[in-house]
Amino acid sequence: MRPAIYRCATDAEITGFVNNTPEGVFIEAQGTEANTKRFLNLVKNSPPPQAKLDKITTKKVDIIHGETKFEIFLSDHSGNKNTDISPDLATCPDCIKDIFDKKNRRYLYPFTNCTNCGPRFTIIKDRPYDRPFTSMKDFPLCMDCKKEYDDPLNRRFHAQPNACPACGPQLSLIGKYSNSPLIDLIKQIKKNKVAAIKGLGGFNIVCLPYGNALKKLRKTKNRPTKSFAFMAKNIEVIEKYCHLSDVEINELKSSRAPIVLLKKLKSPCKLEAVSPDNNYHGVMLPYTPLHHLLMKHFEILIMTSANLKDEPIAINDREIQYLLEKNIIEAALTHNRDIIHRADDSIVQFINGKRQIIRRSRGFVPMPIEINCDRLNTSISLGANMKNTFAVRFNNKVYMSQHIGELIDHRSYEFQKAEINDFQSLLDISPERIVSDAHPGHENYNSENTLVYHHYAHHLSVVLEHNLNPEDVLGIICDGTGYGADETIWGFEFLKTGNKIEEFKRVAHLTPFKLPGSEIALTEVDRINISLLSSINAPVKNLSEDRIKSIQMLLDKDLNSPMTSSLGRLFDGVSSILGITNHSSYEARAAILLQKEAEKNTNLNDIPYPVKIIPTDPLTINYRDMLQSLLMDIDNHTPVPESAYKFHCWIVDSIMEVVGILRPEVVALSGGCFQNRLLLELLTGRLNNKNIRYYTNESVPVNDAGISFGQSIL
Repeated sequence: MRPAIYRCATDAEITGFVNNTPEGVFIEAQGTEANTKRFLNLVKNSPPPQAKLDKITTKKVDIIHGETKFEIFLSDHSGNKNTDISPDLATCPDCIKDIFDKKNRRYLYPFTNCTNCGPRFTIIKDRPYDRPFTSMKDFPLCMDCKKEYDDPLNRRFHAQPNACPACGPQLSLIGKYSNSPLIDLIKQIKKNKVAAIKGLGGFNIVCLPYGNALKKLRKTKNRPTKSFAFMAKNIEVIEKYCHLSDVEINELKSSRAPIVLLKKLKSPCKLEAVSPDNNYHGVMLPYTPLHHLLMKHFEILIMTSANLKDEPIAINDREIQYLLEKNIIEAALTHNRDIIHRADDSIVQFINGKRQIIRRSRGFVPMPIEINCDRLNTSISLGANMKNTFAVRFNNKVYMSQHIGELIDHRSYEFQKAEINDFQSLLDISPERIVSDAHPGHENYNSENTLVYHHYAHHLSVVLEHNLNPEDVLGIICDGTGYGADETIWGFEFLKTGNKIEEFKRVAHLTPFKLPGSEIALTEVDRINISLLSSINAPVKNLSEDRIKSIQMLLDKDLNSPMTSSLGRLFDGVSSILGITNHSSYEARAAILLQKEAEKNTNLNDIPYPVKIIPTDPLTINYRDMLQSLLMDIDNHTPVPESAYKFHCWIVDSIMEVVGILRPEVVALSGGCFQNRLLLELLTGRLNNKNIRYYTNESVPVNDAGISFGQSIL
């Protein structure tokens, strides 16, 4: 803000000063009434591209006689830390121009940045955001960079990561190299090697999107079919492989530069092995100068987090050396600027033109989400065990962490603890309360904390995000698994808030069924197939007799077979019954494959599967008649895509039937199943037709990564 304010003061002929404080930007401005009014209007209406003005507070002060100019003072480090920290910003057009201008002193320099772009959150150690409080403190400015840094009219004025080849960070290739590190890396990739490069928030694994390199990466990372994201050189390249809307293009080109899930073009292409299980590609554009330099030599490169399953992303040479030793990668391009905060790439998709966040990390974090809540407090919400994020609340601001990962891995748990400490220090907050999931087996569980049930936190995340009156809202939660108030596994729930926000009532749910083997059934989904068909006394087909007998024994003796009302698990079971898959090598694979089949369907006029709502308290959605009809379709050789589509329609029909009975004023949609684009489009279309007002998560993830935000309402 300071150089922009300096320019505004110069234009308006104002004297005074501006400086940074932990509480915000402080300005003393002096001039005629007309000039000061013009100055305020300029500040309000012409902030720099990445600035966010929360509020401007003015106060009249006595005239300072003898003041003749407007100055920028050094930052004031005293006081409370109320200024927000910027997320990392994708390289701006001006800096891209600099690195490809042969006459520019930053020609081909991979750490070029200015006040409008570059690293922020990932390099900050403390506030205010000044160079000595970042990992750039180890790089003293050369004379040329210092001149830019001190010039209020230069776009690099007080750009804290400002650097050039003479004084800034440098690349190196771990191991031997003969040319420049980047050129050698490019040669390695072109030889079908799997490599890693150090980016803003960590290392990314890179390789060609086809051939032996991709095959090796799938084998070493144990990802036989799970999708990989890729980086494309430009929008024109993406258009060769994906459908693109205006909002998707804008998001790809934004300063956030996330991975965007885009629908594949139908024509077969050489990228089919990149994302074989679904109809979408995860795509991003270059977002650092290093990426722009790299992508000059490629149209597309696989770009995925450098880690092993469930581990945090690697951020330093020691951690990347481990992946070299494990033969996950064959080369690593690193640099000597430390990463202070890990941050994976963010992931979004657009449904009905609205952004849905799947992973909220680089480019979004740590900007707060402002809420309108009467309860003023400071708290830390510890989130869910899967896709973990935590949230730090300070009165009407909620600061969600970057993606942490699966807390079942001790390294992710340690990462979470370290980041919580860092957030408390950065925000200068001592929490009045700690909130955690009510599941007694989870890593963050503590009976002394404020406990919130998993699916109620999903519901509250929508209520809080959209400032809804909790008593008016029916929460419709379509999810995988979460511990319920009756100590069973929930996942297809209709919830209403009670007289107090801490209380809720379950007003409808799916008929529970057994989950033989408990958590192992999430991988061996044929177990759910057997359980579902056993519940309607139907024969199981396409599985061996020994397999059926062993699973049936668990069911009959009620051994390690908890009850569940999970829609995610019903997706898994139906996927197996239809013969799509009996195994999920990663979370929700069976459901993703079922969606893929349903999206192939062309018959939209077939007889729907029957819906049966049992008028108990709570209401129960009975799946048994649907299953009987689905089995009849199988016997009649109905195409799998048609049956898969009808199953999606049955879910929507069931929801609409319950909504018709309960007649809510507003519905809130949350839970991981709503990442299913087909399901959400079908449901919101029906809600629109009935003029039923609905909300879903837009600023926070709809999956378990949004749990911490919902918990923070308490």
